[in-house]
Amino acid sequence: MFQRDAYALIALALAGVAFTLYAVIGSTPFFPRSLQMQSGICPAGEGYPAERRRVMDASEAEWYSSGLFSLHEQPLFPDRDRPLQTVRFTLLRSFQAPLTVRTTDLGDGRLRLQATLAPGPDGCPEDQAGCRIDRVLTETEQARVARAQSLLATASYGCATGIDGSMWLVEASGHGDYRFWSEWSPRHGELRDLALVMIDLTGWELKAID
Repeated sequence: MFQRDAYALIALALAGVAFTLYAVIGSTPFFPRSLQMQSGICPAGEGYPAERRRVMDASEAEWYSSGLFSLHEQPLFPDRDRPLQTVRFTLLRSFQAPLTVRTTDLGDGRLRLQATLAPGPDGCPEDQAGCRIDRVLTETEQARVARAQSLLATASYGCATGIDGSMWLVEASGHGDYRFWSEWSPRHGELRDLALVMIDLTGWELKAID
């Protein structure tokens, strides 16, 4: 009897934690709702043509938000208190640890790099809270980032097309503007080029990134 009651209490406690987690995620506006009503041109990928699609739907917004929440990230929207630009790349991988890398303009000609790699397969050791990087980029590194940012000159788009693989998300916020781009396991293109530069600057030795 005691054992059965203990299990019931544990189950209730876990349910409470799950409810609290989803409540927090649901109340955190990681993305402007307008993205769910906005269309953009999804670039051609493996097995699908370029076409106009909705940038994000409600289920995608919830999934992306939960990934950012698990990495202890903060929303880049709204950006009214963010006069300088922040660019954030987030990789949500099937069966592997998620990661996020962002650069922030410090306002004095320098860029700050902050990155988090979660524990798990191809991630940080399970006994660590996660790999975290926080440093100022060199002038050479900043030049690499600048050369890879042609994506930021394009309009927002969303390409959630696959069943298994990974979602590549890029956000840019600042100067009174917020934009968002996403692709499912891109093999080429401006988003992948920028993301690979940002990952390379972390120094992480990851397996093949799909």
